[in-house]
Amino acid sequence: MGQDVMTAEERLVAAINLQPVDRVVCAPLIDQYAGQFAGITNKEFLWDWDKGIRAIDKLQEAYPIWDSNAFMQHTRCGQVGKVVGSMRCKYPGVELKDNAQYQMLEFEAMTRDEYALIKEKGFMEYRLTFLERAHQKSREEVLAGFQELAKYRQLELEATYRRGQSPTWGAFCPVLPFDCFSMMRSIEKFFKDMFQLRDQLAEPLRLANDAIVEAAEKNVAATGVNRVFIGGVRGAGQFISLKQFEKYVWPYLQVMVEKLAERNIIPILHFDADWTNNLEYFLDLPKGKFVLELDGATDIFKTHAILKGHCAIKGDVQAALFTVASPVEVEEYAKKLLTTFRNGEGLLYSSGCSLPMNAKHENVKAFFDAVEKYGRYN
Repeated sequence: MGQDVMTAEERLVAAINLQPVDRVVCAPLIDQYAGQFAGITNKEFLWDWDKGIRAIDKLQEAYPIWDSNAFMQHTRCGQVGKVVGSMRCKYPGVELKDNAQYQMLEFEAMTRDEYALIKEKGFMEYRLTFLERAHQKSREEVLAGFQELAKYRQLELEATYRRGQSPTWGAFCPVLPFDCFSMMRSIEKFFKDMFQLRDQLAEPLRLANDAIVEAAEKNVAATGVNRVFIGGVRGAGQFISLKQFEKYVWPYLQVMVEKLAERNIIPILHFDADWTNNLEYFLDLPKGKFVLELDGATDIFKTHAILKGHCAIKGDVQAALFTVASPVEVEEYAKKLLTTFRNGEGLLYSSGCSLPMNAKHENVKAFFDAVEKYGRYN
């Protein structure tokens, strides 16, 4: 067994900077599996903050090689998610059974004529209106929800540091502008807007983009962590053509990453779905100034072939490997992943998106054990 010679933060920063490390960064997005591992219901995990933290503590005690915490419990907990969550959700113990996984609901909360309201009052002001409508809360309740979010975010960071981990990111920023509007309008309505409104979407998308950059800057100032989560799904090549991507997604993504780089802020681009056809575009983003996180739908090995030496890549042991495969299959895939990336090529070893709530415990063990077997460079 090797010996760590870098701190968790040193290892993460070096990996993002495409520099050699003593071993691979281990940064799974643990999510609701932690409660199952600890033997509590998902209702307890998501609604009882202290029980949730203790569950995550227990998992990290079992697998101390987990050195970078990529979970966002402060956005998942019911007290926050039911008030300022990015979409309306059903929660265990409320609309669902006590040990059910929470669900995000797709519905049209924003109407087409409200693009004009965004142009008039700005994106963040409209965002408050959307949250009132999505969660059926008053403005005062929404503002109080943001205070709760900040409180729990600080508690989560303190717990992360107490475990000796690095926070993969300090704050959750909104998803890409394309996804913001897709989620607020619903994917069906927004995709119609792309064809029927066309250039009329440019100004709302730009305003949203500027607001996301501003929010990232404020979050970094509040947390002291210069890494932020930026989500993206619906603008992938799996959903829209390259022509649409170049019009509605890429210009704003490129400007966002460039502006964040100017401010020394690293976006972790948590890009679910299949982005394989879009990969060449990422070569035009600032080298070493972002992380591309994949969920298994994108071919991570093709991603490595195209982007190695340009950006760190996070992923990508898929959900099926945790739930229906054998531990041997988990190890085989982890070995391929950990040995394909060479030291200094910026791998952040992770689950593909969230580690499934119903993951087999023996498969999770195989995931962590692979770090010691195949991910040490010293």
